[in-house]
Amino acid sequence: MFGNDIDSREDSLQMFRSYYIINAYVKLLDPKYKTESHEYQWIINAKTIIEEIPENEQQVEMPKYNLIPINELDAYKDSIAEIDLLAVALHIKPPKEITLTNGPTTLQEIYVIDQSFNPISLTMWGRFVQDECKKISEIIETKPILLATKLKVRSYNGLSLSSRPASAFTINPVIPEAKLLQRWIAINDSKLEVIIAKSLKYPSTSLSSVGIRQITKNCDVAALLKSLQPMEKAKFWIKAKINIINLDQIFFYMSCINCNKGTGHDHNESFLCYHCKHQSVAEPHCRAYVEVDDGTGKLAAVIFGELAEQALGHSAIDFMNHTGEEHLPFIQKIASEASENQWMIQLTVDPEIFNQQKHKNFNVISISPVQYGPELE
Repeated sequence: MFGNDIDSREDSLQMFRSYYIINAYVKLLDPKYKTESHEYQWIINAKTIIEEIPENEQQVEMPKYNLIPINELDAYKDSIAEIDLLAVALHIKPPKEITLTNGPTTLQEIYVIDQSFNPISLTMWGRFVQDECKKISEIIETKPILLATKLKVRSYNGLSLSSRPASAFTINPVIPEAKLLQRWIAINDSKLEVIIAKSLKYPSTSLSSVGIRQITKNCDVAALLKSLQPMEKAKFWIKAKINIINLDQIFFYMSCINCNKGTGHDHNESFLCYHCKHQSVAEPHCRAYVEVDDGTGKLAAVIFGELAEQALGHSAIDFMNHTGEEHLPFIQKIASEASENQWMIQLTVDPEIFNQQKHKNFNVISISPVQYGPELE
């Protein structure tokens, strides 16, 4: 639909309903507008007749979705795969404008959750902010169900989702899976309210870090790793302090603004990223090699990005501007202040890679102040 036909047909078609459509115009799709593999486009205009098929007549078969649960997304991270998701929208952040090499754009984060009780961030880009995000914002308190297709899974802040130009979103879809999820919401509403409240009260705490968790003691980690099946990765929570042992380390690296992979380019320099294949800009990305101590043992770990900035209380830009021996007092002060706080920390590791490393580090994928996070001892 184009121009005035969009407004005049606004309520003509509803998702998951069947219609008779007459006098629609079919033509070859201009390659520059192609986001799918389809070769033709179907144009509806003022002359097109649209009538809903009566319920007593045969309906068009419902589309099939390959829905991936949140707790199975790890297998798709940073791959070319695009996944379908059915989840509950719990919280939406304000939109944010950023500037990429091809100009300014808008993004907005929505935190979603499913029956796994593991919230995850979904970043919506461009037109989805003006349309879907606006609609979701208006009804977020009702915990709307979101059907999302063709999403990318990224390893940003542990794990996150991102819209693509070909993505599609349906709010409160009328499909059997959504009915089951709606019942789950009703049964677990009080638990979901706790997760939402903690995120809103302590906005520095990522919503994806406030699910229900069980604590592992550092002294039990070695046994945990030995108990894993071949090819199985470890992911667990600890309650610990974060200590900086090596004060001479560099607490940032230059990275691609899209995928956070390292680059040799200078700050704000434009380049084509070798890793994600997108035009990008170099920006400092925080990284800290730390020791996490829970009183029963100490584990070496590495923490990246916003998580590192949260734990250390300073941005990657701050660290970039305080590099060199003359700034050692600045680093010493940060290390001293950081060691006073206690955190809920989620660690992950691939034992096969871990055992081959000379310097063995667990990866920090989520943190939150210990007094704020719900936990199961």
